[in-house]
Amino acid sequence: MKSTKASDRLFYIDQLKSEECICGKAKSRGKSFCWKCFKSLPGYLKQDLYSPVGQGYEEAYDSAVMILEGA
Repeated sequence: MKSTKASDRLFYIDQLKSEECICGKAKSRGKSFCWKCFKSLPGYLKQDLYSPVGQGYEEAYDSAVMILEGA
């Protein structure tokens, strides 16, 4: 697990507070993605997205974004 700067942590917290998914659709606050995007992710990644910020969430979120954007 890599160390995350405070400014980087704020980015991930803002993503969780947001009500818009990276795909542009609505999502619930406290969730990383809308339901459609979330359910398209591999199981291990879905589980990792429940990690606390600072304890693996950042890596899971970044990996999920790469998958969802087709990178």
